[in-house]
Amino acid sequence: MKFEPNIHTLVWGSESWEISAHRSSPSIIADGPEKGRSLADVEPGFPLLAKVIDAEMRLSVQVHPNERTALVAGGEPKAELCCVLEPGPIYAGFKSGVGMAEVERAVANGGFEDILVKHDAKKYDTFFIPGGLVHAIGDGVKLYEVQQSSSTTYRLYDWNRVGFDGRPRELHVAKSLECVDFDLAVPVPVRNLECEFFEFTQHDFAEDSEVVAESGCLLVYEVGKSLSTLLRRGEKTMVGAGHVFLTSASRHPISFS
Repeated sequence: MKFEPNIHTLVWGSESWEISAHRSSPSIIADGPEKGRSLADVEPGFPLLAKVIDAEMRLSVQVHPNERTALVAGGEPKAELCCVLEPGPIYAGFKSGVGMAEVERAVANGGFEDILVKHDAKKYDTFFIPGGLVHAIGDGVKLYEVQQSSSTTYRLYDWNRVGFDGRPRELHVAKSLECVDFDLAVPVPVRNLECEFFEFTQHDFAEDSEVVAESGCLLVYEVGKSLSTLLRRGEKTMVGAGHVFLTSASRHPISFS
């Protein structure tokens, strides 16, 4: 299945919700027998949300709840990964010795760059951001994001920025502090990763490459390179850079040429 564009314009840039069954903004199928229907109707309970984030300006310093803290702070749990497409700074995880007192001071004076670890992310670096890890995406970074199907973000600090209405954007300091996990390790960049919610793999496809996955899986593909032909069960589809699609895994391999 391919999907209609689903662009969210925000004060810092834009998010393209590539594949979503979230009630707030479900993807609409663009072709095939289900064309025009919502993914939420065709695959109810689809557990993931895939985005492309284009940060013209840095995002807020934020945290998401996990399964445990969502019961206390409210909202939906969110673990996510970000795969860098256009490099730049990513702030994720606390420096050694940072505790609640240092975070509260940073909320008051904006000193988060002094307590967060700055990663000079390179293209295709991938970071795992579990619920409870404080993070911020820096200016000019573009990335591909996979997450649990959730729209819950709690902001600790927003760089004194105002929204489209000219007023300071809402902060969620109390809820954020209920969600922060000081025991989480600082993430390190990887190419591939697996957690309890999803598995992420980067493939460098040569001509006439095949992908075979276990039957029963749902696969999300984000095409990063130039135009190619996808072949599955004898059907050909042209795909290009930035193209995202969803398919079910089976004994029938997917071929790229």
